[in-house]
Amino acid sequence: MTGSRFAPVDFHAHILPGADHGSTSLETSLCQMKMARENGIDRIIATPHFYPTVHSVESFLDRRNRAYELLMSEHSDLPTVRLGAEVLLCNGIERLPGIEKLFLRGTNVLLLELPYSDFQIEYCYSVESFVKSGVDVILAHAERYPTENIEQIIEYGAKIQINAVSMHYFSKRRILRSWLERNLIVAIGSDIHGTDRHAYPYFVKAARKLGAHLDTVNDFSDKVFAQMN
Repeated sequence: MTGSRFAPVDFHAHILPGADHGSTSLETSLCQMKMARENGIDRIIATPHFYPTVHSVESFLDRRNRAYELLMSEHSDLPTVRLGAEVLLCNGIERLPGIEKLFLRGTNVLLLELPYSDFQIEYCYSVESFVKSGVDVILAHAERYPTENIEQIIEYGAKIQINAVSMHYFSKRRILRSWLERNLIVAIGSDIHGTDRHAYPYFVKAARKLGAHLDTVNDFSDKVFAQMN
């Protein structure tokens, strides 16, 4: 099973050389891409980390674009890559000048990563502000956080991306089943860092485990990827 309808878009991956700690070299990035293709993954969204207290939007975009150009200069018979960002949620992030430039390029989709510090109700208000302005907010690897925090924030309109590996954790099965049955999970990602040889085999196995819910994930991811440029 290697067709794109079986394998959803890898919605969350750190595959750009030097863009963040996910890949420190072109050699690593090419290895990641080769592993993806070998496992039937032919569409990847590159989502390097954006930290509002560390980066300016323009410096981040410059680094991301240069990394992408380097990868494309060596790109041959490898998955199609589109550009996005994994944006760290902080109070008032919706007011950050140029925040729209960090949406998945060509779309109104924003991939947000929650901080691992204490949850604040202001995070919900930021999500609500985005959603009311027409932005599709996707919570990156939502399964990593306390369930009660995710349940609270999705009430404000956020959707969920999960990491493929979480589908193999017994401790996560109950909450993942609940989210799937409520059509909250709209994307899965490898979240690959480095040359983890298990990342894409786990991705393929996770797609199988989605069962009847695979179409929901595919429908959203396909639509988003098709809009990207």
